[in-house]
Parts: sequence; C-alpha cells; structure tokens
Amino acid sequence: MSARPSIPTLNTPEHHFGAMFLILMTRSPDDETLRAALRLAENAAVAAWALRPEELITLTVEQYRQLLDYIAASEVFDLALFLGGDRKQIRTLLDYIAGVMAEVHARYPSPNPHP
Repeated sequence: MSARPSIPTLNTPEHHFGAMFLILMTRSPDDETLRAALRLAENAAVAAWALRPEELITLTVEQYRQLLDYIAASEVFDLALFLGGDRKQIRTLLDYIAGVMAEVHARYPSPNPHP
C-alpha cells in the first residue's frame, strides 16, 4: 500500500492565520486542488521574482518571497485556489503578484543612495 502524498506546508505569517483559515474553510479544497494551488502560487512567485522591476533587483528570491508572504500570503493563496491551481493561469497570478509588489514599492520606495 503506497503512502498518501502529504500536503505541502503553508508558510504563513502569523497575521494571515485568520484569513488563511477562512479561505480553507470557505473554499474547502480537496487535497489535489490544494497541492496544485500551492504549486501555482510558488511558481508564480518565482516567475514574478525573475521578471521583477529594476527597483527590486537587489532582492533574492527568498527575500522577495518573504516580502510577498508578509504582505499578501492569504490573497495570493486565495487567488491560486480560485484559479483551481491551473498552471495555464500562471500569468493571472503572476500579474497579481507583480501588482502587489509594485504597490508596496510605490508606498515604501527604496532610499536613494547618497553620492
């Protein structure tokens, strides 16, 4: 008998726990959809990092991902579930992530280096 595949861990900042709980309870995804949505969110985040604007070029993929999770973990997860984890919808999620990060940068711009 083969072991059932485990569900990936949701790396969620504490302030998103309530929203994540509500998303899981209201969407009630099956295991396959949950895994697909988590993969879609991860792949879209990495793709958004690879296509990040010049202003965010100094961020490593880990830093980009941590900032994204801190700012919008529940929203990204909810959209990934709404899209059913469909890999063909990666551009939709990637565009959403890029918009979130652009808004963060507009609100909190990088300091200008002094000559």
